[in-house]
Amino acid sequence: MSPEVPTALSVRLLATLEEVVGRNGLVREPGRLLAYESDALPRFRERPAAVVLPEDTAQTLRVVRILADAGVPITPRGAGTGLSGGAVAAPGGVLIGTSRMNRILELDPRRRLARVQAGVINTDLSRAAAAHGLHYAPDPSSQTACTLGGNVGENAGGPHCLKYGVTTRYVTGLTVVGGPGRVLEFGGADRAEGLDLTGLFVGSEGRFGIATELELRLVPRPRGVRTLLAVFPDTETAGRAVSAIIARGLLPAALEMMDRGTIEAVEASIFAAGYPLDAGAVLVVEFDGTEAGLDADAALAEAVCLEEGATLVRRARDEAERAALWQGRKKAYGAFGRIAPDLMVQDATVPRSALPRVLRAIDAIGARYELRLANVFHAGDGNLHPKILFDRRDPALVARVEEASREIMQVCVEAGGTITGEHGVGLDKRDYMGLVHGAEELAAMAAVQRAFDPDGIWNPGKVLPLTPGSGVATEVEGGGTPEDGANRPGSPTETSRRGGASRLSDEPGGRTGGDSPIQHDPEDLTVRVAGDVVMGELAGTLARAGQWLPLDVPGQAELTVAELVASGEWGPLAPALGRLRDLVLGATVETAGRGRLRLGGRVMKNVAGFDLVRAVPGSHGRFGSIEEVVFRLLPLPETHRVLALEGASHGDPGGIRLVELADRLATHPVLPASLVRVIDGEGRSSIFVRLLGSRSGVEAECDELLALLPGATVWEGEVDTPGFVARDPLGSSLAWTREEDSLLELRGGPMPTEEVEARLAAIGLPARWSYHLPGWNVWRLALPPGALEAARHEMTDLAVGLREGGGDLNLLRGQGPDLGRHAPPGIPELEEAVRHAVAGTVGPIRVGGSAR
Repeated sequence: MSPEVPTALSVRLLATLEEVVGRNGLVREPGRLLAYESDALPRFRERPAAVVLPEDTAQTLRVVRILADAGVPITPRGAGTGLSGGAVAAPGGVLIGTSRMNRILELDPRRRLARVQAGVINTDLSRAAAAHGLHYAPDPSSQTACTLGGNVGENAGGPHCLKYGVTTRYVTGLTVVGGPGRVLEFGGADRAEGLDLTGLFVGSEGRFGIATELELRLVPRPRGVRTLLAVFPDTETAGRAVSAIIARGLLPAALEMMDRGTIEAVEASIFAAGYPLDAGAVLVVEFDGTEAGLDADAALAEAVCLEEGATLVRRARDEAERAALWQGRKKAYGAFGRIAPDLMVQDATVPRSALPRVLRAIDAIGARYELRLANVFHAGDGNLHPKILFDRRDPALVARVEEASREIMQVCVEAGGTITGEHGVGLDKRDYMGLVHGAEELAAMAAVQRAFDPDGIWNPGKVLPLTPGSGVATEVEGGGTPEDGANRPGSPTETSRRGGASRLSDEPGGRTGGDSPIQHDPEDLTVRVAGDVVMGELAGTLARAGQWLPLDVPGQAELTVAELVASGEWGPLAPALGRLRDLVLGATVETAGRGRLRLGGRVMKNVAGFDLVRAVPGSHGRFGSIEEVVFRLLPLPETHRVLALEGASHGDPGGIRLVELADRLATHPVLPASLVRVIDGEGRSSIFVRLLGSRSGVEAECDELLALLPGATVWEGEVDTPGFVARDPLGSSLAWTREEDSLLELRGGPMPTEEVEARLAAIGLPARWSYHLPGWNVWRLALPPGALEAARHEMTDLAVGLREGGGDLNLLRGQGPDLGRHAPPGIPELEEAVRHAVAGTVGPIRVGGSAR
């Protein structure tokens, strides 16, 4: 239940807080508190009772315990740049700000990891990483001001997430102060993966607690960039060009659109970028990567734009012109301030192919309500930001704005989209949640929220709807757990790791028809597929349309979609192209207690509520049977090469040299599609580097890497067939895992490669094959039946040694000794509570933890 809200904080309570954070860490003067009344969306205002600014996790924990004991609601706050009212205090509540938690704690260029406090500014991390040729990929428009902790709370996106993905892809671990005052460690690059609590926390908008420290992945800075400005007569024509660019197999780093109203506002401001004032719309199209090949991509994009009706396409001549184009785009929000005193910013995502008709409908809504609208948005992933300019001093005008906003949301949802792609729900969108989620989905979210926050102290009133018409009766009552969910009509009596056998028949189909088990939307780079479809069949369907799902799990062609997703496995492509969890956009799960849950959606960016779909990959059927899955796809590359360098056994000089070469390649500026060192059953080691992309780009990268791999052979494969990943030399070297085999994973953490392999060699496990991902310091071993059981004691010692050295060991599949789960205190209990909350079955809700 929500705490009883005090009308004001007592002098004694304020003094206790000041003892913890010092005078500079407590804001309580009415004049200073004015600055914290709202976030960047001034529509919602609430003056906090106080603002507390701790310096680290220990201080945050003490503050939370003091406030929890007093029953005071707590709202986390970063820089206040959010646009949903999510960082506005609850009545009588306190804000915990992260502005003094602004240190970069560790930067590890070898493993491309950073550990930072939550108050570090987004661009500050990239500046610090630039000395090592790295950067942090997510780039929201407010990145020069917003904090990384705030980005985590909202699962922030940005213009370049079309290619690089959103925040959740780059968060590997979190330190969280949550509940009534406990510290929990979620995830970690060097820990075995359980239920994805890290992914669940990202985008939770302060409802699950406050993240104080973050572990983040970095990526190499692009070595070349090409930026185009394409001018169109109207937004509908520009929208068609966006789909056409993707349909031609191009994947820009960014595809941004601005309409005439935005252009006029920007060009009349100090952010003027040289956009033509007679344009109906402009597209900013950017490609990045290896220098070779970028000109060809840019030329093709230019030709496509002209074919689709562009009146002019020009290329930025230098970095200064490129920076100006981007400044105009990223500062557009501020430019509107000189046109109207108030601005309603909407944030919805629709399938990319729906852009022309949705934009036309939004214009019609604006005309019908006699409102001034402007559009600036991430066209590449369909993330719309229609802006309504108005004056809140006119009540009748405010009423029209609110009605128009709801209609815009309805149009976007009816087009197959969602109500928010990156700004979050907060207070602004909570009454729209019923548009995209049914009662059971909202009930599951409410139950998960209680699992994280049983006392209801964290950011109450946000995200989940409060009114009966929105899908749940109240935030607290909605989503109770049934006493015996297994008896619910239509529910499975037993969940299955192999998933369900349903067909897609209850929603409009994609390009392959409404009753097909595979609904492929090539223009949107998505596919919705039944759980019992075999992955090899899916690969063939996608390849015929020039697209693919970038996974390379051994033996995946024989697995069903449900089997693969339930396992959560990923392969050597993960460091460059994302893990399985990063490629799942939506899932339908038949649960024991709630029946059928539709989680996530069919669009690239979706932060409409808690990201429950993130926990489905790797759930091993504990939520229920996986009936359907929606995947994000990539265009098939133009060409595909593998550099192969075969060596000697590990103990020989040649084998040692391969270990050194692999580690050097892991920090090279070229980021290949995969870098893996394979050890066969005889102990012989080989390096395989896979390059994908345009022909000229791959040729240049190949020549550069060959200088580091003298004597390597180069294999060029077909890319127009569904099995092109499996049929390269890497595929033939990894004898596919047999059904009776066990698959073991080792994580070396900060330990050198030689030390990990020496520990492994001392056991003498008869692996049929193993592979090593140098950049992530991860090993996978395929072991015949009985191998692990025969080395029970040695395996236990190895697990202990790895964990003491900062690594981990776990059994991915198969049979073997119980090596114990290396999970921090409180995590197993929380995982179990979340499982019961999602499935709607009886289980523990209040969980423990340990203070640091």
